[in-house]
Amino acid sequence: MSSNVAAVSCRDTSGAGILMMMLAMALVPMIDVQAKHLVVGGIPAMQVIFLRMMCGTILLLPVMVAGRREEIIPPDGRINAVLLGLFSIGAGFCFFGALEHLSIADTVAISFVQPLFVTLLSRLFLKETVGPARWIALLFGFGATLVIIRPSHGALEPGSLLALASGAAMAGYVILVKKATRGSRRLSPLTLTFQTHFMAVLVGAPPMVLLWVGLTPAQWWMVLGMTLFGLVGQYLIIKAYESADASLVAPFAYLEIVTSTAASWLFFSQVPDHITFIGVAMLVCSSVFIAWRR
Repeated sequence: MSSNVAAVSCRDTSGAGILMMMLAMALVPMIDVQAKHLVVGGIPAMQVIFLRMMCGTILLLPVMVAGRREEIIPPDGRINAVLLGLFSIGAGFCFFGALEHLSIADTVAISFVQPLFVTLLSRLFLKETVGPARWIALLFGFGATLVIIRPSHGALEPGSLLALASGAAMAGYVILVKKATRGSRRLSPLTLTFQTHFMAVLVGAPPMVLLWVGLTPAQWWMVLGMTLFGLVGQYLIIKAYESADASLVAPFAYLEIVTSTAASWLFFSQVPDHITFIGVAMLVCSSVFIAWRR
């Protein structure tokens, strides 16, 4: 009887994790839209991600002081906290840098090596069980991203390499988050979100001395909007990985290609062709199959 209750509880928690990831993927493209406007407008990619993390730290600090003052400075795992900041700002820098060269949809599609890396790393470092069906679905989803971008001899241009590096860095971030939300001393999603922003600011501050470019009032509003969408999205992503196996939740990040394609069309008049829609349909099928197998 108790084993049946535990199984139902696990399924319920996994379902909540999937739903939170899907909601996050609906919000994340709004970060990309505003970031693309900023980098195309001449603001360095490193400054864009630094400003997002700095504003996020400022907004979260009163909440931490009010309810989690003892966790402002990481009480345990300081190395992990620094690595969270490094992976986060590295992923953001590479992704925003790619947006200067590529459309939002193409940048997102190329960076979707992330779920494949997450599944591999979760097997190596988290000892999660990954069955053959899930591996096949992941590879199918990755193949779908190749259908979308249709790589040619020029695929390894700077924008594509930056997008690939962003996906790899984000995979490392996901594994650190999953480790931090396990065990008796696990951290809450709010604390992890704050620590990610705070440590990213510390890591990214030195280069700003040389890279800083002045912003217009309109650009500052974009930074604020990007920060708010980023805080909510990042909190939901952390909650999703806290609620379910990393190798289960990660493939649902593929849904971002659907929302980012819509954002490219709405804000930059970049209309996807029929092959792109075929690839998007393949991505959706991959995620639905994994949920059904679970």
